[in-house]
This record gives sequence, C-alpha cells and structure tokens, in this order.
Amino acid sequence: MTIATLPARSATAARGRTDDVRLPVRLLEELGAGAAPATPDTRDVDRLGAGFDDMQAGMQTWLRHWDPVALSAFTPVRDVIPESERGPSALRAAATRDDGAVRVTASLYDPPGRLGGALGWSRNWATSAVLPAAPEAGRLFYRFRVSSRLVLDGRAALSLISTSVNFGIVADAAKANPFEARGFATPIARPLVGVQAREDAVADATQAFEGSIAVRQGDTPALAFVIGTDVLFQDGWVRVHEGSSTWIGSADPGASGTVEVRYVPAAVLRFFDRTTVDG
Repeated sequence: MTIATLPARSATAARGRTDDVRLPVRLLEELGAGAAPATPDTRDVDRLGAGFDDMQAGMQTWLRHWDPVALSAFTPVRDVIPESERGPSALRAAATRDDGAVRVTASLYDPPGRLGGALGWSRNWATSAVLPAAPEAGRLFYRFRVSSRLVLDGRAALSLISTSVNFGIVADAAKANPFEARGFATPIARPLVGVQAREDAVADATQAFEGSIAVRQGDTPALAFVIGTDVLFQDGWVRVHEGSSTWIGSADPGASGTVEVRYVPAAVLRFFDRTTVDG
C-alpha cells in the first residue's frame, strides 16, 4: 500500500499553514544575535515529544504476528470399499494424532480376468476448531498450508489415487456450522489427482491459502476441515507405503497441525481500505 491510498484527511493534515500563525518578529530578530556560543548548548530533545520509531517497530511486530490455532486429531468419517471385499478395508489408515495429518497405506490385488468393473475405495476424516471470541468488530484473517504425499509402487491396467481437502469457516459457531458453510462441499484443494501406481513412485504437492471473514464483537468463529483419499484400481497390484499422508499446517513450511489467525479491528480496516470492513 502506498501513501496515495491513505484517506485524503491524512494528506491534508501533513501540509503546514504559516498564514495561521502570527510571526513574533521581535523575538525572531533576537535569535542568534548574541556572541558565538562557547558551548554546544541545544534544546533538550526529550521536549520534542515521542518519536515515531517505537510506533513503527510496534506496527512491524504486529504485522508479523499470527496466533496459532491447534487442530484436534482427525476423526474417521467415511469408509467406502468394493462390494466384493470382505473384512477390513485394504485401504488402511494409522491412528490419527494432534498433528493435522492423516496417514494411509494399502495393499491391493486384482487378478487378471476378474469379471466386473474397476474397484473403488474412498475414505475421509474430519476435524474442527472454535476460536476465541472476537475482541471487537472487524475481520478475522486466516492462513494455512495443505500438503499431500504418496509413496507407492505397482503395476495395473488402472490405478488412480487422489487426495482432497474441504474447508469451511463461519463467523460465529453459535449461529452456524462450519461443515455447512457455503461451498464446503467443493474441495478447496485436490493436492494429488489421478496418481498412477508405478515402481517406486513418489508424488507430493503443497499449496498455501489465506482469506478472511467479517466478525462482530463477541463472535466465536469456527473452522472445519475434511481430508479425503480415493482409489480406483483394476487388474494388477498396488502398494501404498508408509509416508503417504495429507496434512494441514501453518502457511510457512514447518510443523503441521495448526492454522494461523489474527483479528484486525474495524477502525484499522477503515483507515487503510474501507471496502475490507464489510466485504
């Protein structure tokens, strides 16, 4: 943002007007009229008032600070397996932890000549978080990173493995459910789409997101995530190894399991850009 975008009143206030101040001519004539000073005596700088350096440092610190919101462990929700499969699903998942990640493994085999179409597995996991109450009206800004990695090998006529992440946020958990937020049914990201199982294949992807939502004083915003894994497979074998996972983490590369947020008061938003207050 350049200074040209600041409100007009700020530019007007910066212009001084000498015609509004009476010039004390006699006093000004006497300034410096004496002998040359014997000592470097000058005005006490403390009487000039506080400088801007402290405010600038405070603003820069505030701009860099984000509050981490820890995500609870993902809960298994959906487990779809082929009708012909009996017993536990061949697409397995380790127990989830409070690290924003879902880990999967699989060992699939479909003998040649089997009657019927492709076999499909689909699993997903969900988590949510309720944030502290908004201290005053303004906007809640948030940011996070979605990452996904598949380590696999195999040989099959058809092997397509995909991952997805759905995200929703509402301004007040007391009035709305983030899992029912507008657009939640459509993934915010499909990190890996249709990955083919080949010998010693590794596929990974990552994408950062940021956004904001208007809040009122006392609102308790809530956010929700669903991580999904889908497999379509036929005629051959596939193994998905340890190390295959999808996770949510901070926007900057680092530890997973957190989403970063910050509240910005409406007064600050109006000063810089009035359209961001209610947009």
